[in-house]
Amino acid sequence: MSFNTALSGIRAANTDLEVTGNNIANASTTGFKTSRVEFGDVYASSLLGSSSNTPGAGVTVQNIRQQFSQGNLNFTNNQLDLAVNGGGFFVVDNAGDQLYTRAGAFGLDQNGYVVTNTGYNLQGYAADADGNISGILSDLQVDVSTQAPRQTTGVEASFNLNANQQVLESIGLSFDTDGPAIGVSQLGLRDDKTTSFPVADTTSFTYPVTFGATDTFDITLADSVPSSTNGTVTVNLDGQTVDNDQELVDAINNAIFSSGSVNVQAVLNGTNIEIQDISEGVASTVTVASSSGSFSSGDSSTGGVPGQPAADNGYLSQQLEITGPDGATVTFTSEEGASAAQIASELNALPGVTATATTQAVVQQTGFNNANGNLQLNGVELSSQTLAELANEINELSTSTLPGVTAEVNTAGNLVLTSSVGTDLKFSFNYDFVAPAAESITVEGSDGAGSSQTLSAPVAPDFDEQTIVVGGQISVLMDGGYEITGSTPAIGNLFSPFAPSSFTEVPVNQFDPNDQATYNHATSNTIFDSMGNPHVMTQYFVKQPYDPADASTSPNHWVMYVQVDGQEVGDPDPTLPPPENTLPTRASFNVHFNQDGSLNESLTDSMLISNWTPVDEEGNEVGAFGPLNVLQGGTIPVAEPPASSNFVIDLTGSTQFGAEFAVEQLDQNGYTTGRLSGLDVSDSGVIFARFTNGEAQVLGQVALANFNNVEALKPVGDTMWAQSADTGEAIIGTPGSASLGSINSGALEESNVDLSSQLVNLIIAQRNFQASAKTIETANQTTQTIINLR
Repeated sequence: MSFNTALSGIRAANTDLEVTGNNIANASTTGFKTSRVEFGDVYASSLLGSSSNTPGAGVTVQNIRQQFSQGNLNFTNNQLDLAVNGGGFFVVDNAGDQLYTRAGAFGLDQNGYVVTNTGYNLQGYAADADGNISGILSDLQVDVSTQAPRQTTGVEASFNLNANQQVLESIGLSFDTDGPAIGVSQLGLRDDKTTSFPVADTTSFTYPVTFGATDTFDITLADSVPSSTNGTVTVNLDGQTVDNDQELVDAINNAIFSSGSVNVQAVLNGTNIEIQDISEGVASTVTVASSSGSFSSGDSSTGGVPGQPAADNGYLSQQLEITGPDGATVTFTSEEGASAAQIASELNALPGVTATATTQAVVQQTGFNNANGNLQLNGVELSSQTLAELANEINELSTSTLPGVTAEVNTAGNLVLTSSVGTDLKFSFNYDFVAPAAESITVEGSDGAGSSQTLSAPVAPDFDEQTIVVGGQISVLMDGGYEITGSTPAIGNLFSPFAPSSFTEVPVNQFDPNDQATYNHATSNTIFDSMGNPHVMTQYFVKQPYDPADASTSPNHWVMYVQVDGQEVGDPDPTLPPPENTLPTRASFNVHFNQDGSLNESLTDSMLISNWTPVDEEGNEVGAFGPLNVLQGGTIPVAEPPASSNFVIDLTGSTQFGAEFAVEQLDQNGYTTGRLSGLDVSDSGVIFARFTNGEAQVLGQVALANFNNVEALKPVGDTMWAQSADTGEAIIGTPGSASLGSINSGALEESNVDLSSQLVNLIIAQRNFQASAKTIETANQTTQTIINLR
């Protein structure tokens, strides 16, 4: 009997050693749960029961109890390392066999399924394409293929528009130069002619010459400009000796300049010494009076040349009185003969006034002859002999010696020249020694009356060279509150008499996406076409005027303009003539706010972009879905899946407060092609896939299982357990629900083995084994003693 008792102790101690050794061996096993051996004593019993002094029959192993306490968490860098913080087990599937584990070292197989390191599939709830998680348990899979692009069908944006912004656009008045001189083709001298009178013939002198007392004469200048230089000067050459013509001229000029301030001078013209008015182009009179000597008398009106100005555009001086909104009046006076470019430049210097100028002239094909190539345009010689060649030659010089001047041959075969800055267009010929007078040109102005002038090349070197001059037109725009209150002369050749019909109301500082001064706020966002190509959508906000006396205006009113890649995306205007009735218009939407600054959704327009054709950087269509404008059936909401490029803009949540412009929210539902770049798992077990296009997609949710009696789970190896009859049915749900714990991503649950206590248990089990063995040894000795009795 004692042998059996000792053997039971050895068996129990050996079991204890095995369990303790297994615990120690798995001290570093992820998700391992320690076990302990529970013993019970054994007593023999009979039908009538045992007495109180019945010796025991040994020991038996009642249970090997598993300890499912929480292990420490070891944090890693792998997002698919999962740890359960609290109660519950991961559910895995092995070819239909459902097992449970706390070891969360998961990875992906070649098909993207989430598996254990033994290849078992992790169980969870899959999500559909919109991220909705189902309630059906299945294998969790991560789609590692390329994510297809999604077209933008909706843009959600909320902004704060600054209530303190000023209205940028106003209504101004425009008017044009419409007088009888505008654009008339003028013919006249190319250069100013100077008033002159020949005072001596140098061939009558034999040098050296010494002048006497009679070589004295008076020079009188009259009708010159300025009038202060008119008068009489006496030239006295008595006692002076000169050796040549130039010295004689110098002597006369010295006498002129030393005797007074009369605006005349002596010049040598061939063999004649002439007295000239220094002011060019003035019809003055030069008179020489002499009683005796070597110099002749007379005046320029008979024996000389009267002064004559060169041809100009024919514009007379014009005075305008411009009154501003503050009541102040500015007087503007144009210079006689000034070009349209000069007048426009001077007008632009005035407050509240903007002026532009253009000049246009037509060279008739009939009679055009530039055989010698000496035609001049604004002083630049042009050698082309046909109008087509002349157009090319002028266009090549439009950025250099003929700035802003362009030319083209019209359908009638005539050459149309345009100066975009309003300079005068001047045509002339240089004298040609080989074939004089062989060239000609006929130039028509832009006055609308068909005025034209014909110019021929000069026939002799001293012939008065002529020119044709065509002046430009000026368009004037005055800001709101400015007006013309006076004109002198009232009937001029620049302007017809001013009347209310002379002025046209036009928007001033009208919205222009290329001019930041015409909009209050702007912001951009990236959207995507059906092929995943990115495009830039820009929204411009322009505050609108409000006049309580004008029922067509309202307070807190803005207009939002929209462009995509800098192109217009508004629906075509069917009222325009072809082909304009098929072209995109400017997309604009009314945005209204309430008095408390919140968005007035009832007055704010619905915002459907329904005429956007996706193009590349070169403006070529990319082949993605095109527009479906409203006339063709485009509506809100946009159909899903989309069949056009249409998308909706929603400004819900936008405000108009007295603060700086701010983008409170800006989102759109499109994205380009993406590849899987990483995974994230939330504490509720939801798996998010992150893609290279910046998108995140819900793939599914990890499931956890728990049991009423977890200690009854059957260990099956690989740190897994199987359900048994004593565990009860598995309670499967999402992490964080009911009695289930949460998920820690990037962490593993360590073994809950307390190594120090297990080592102590090992010593105790070893001693128990030794003691039971000693019991056998002692029983053996006792038995041997009995056997040896004689």
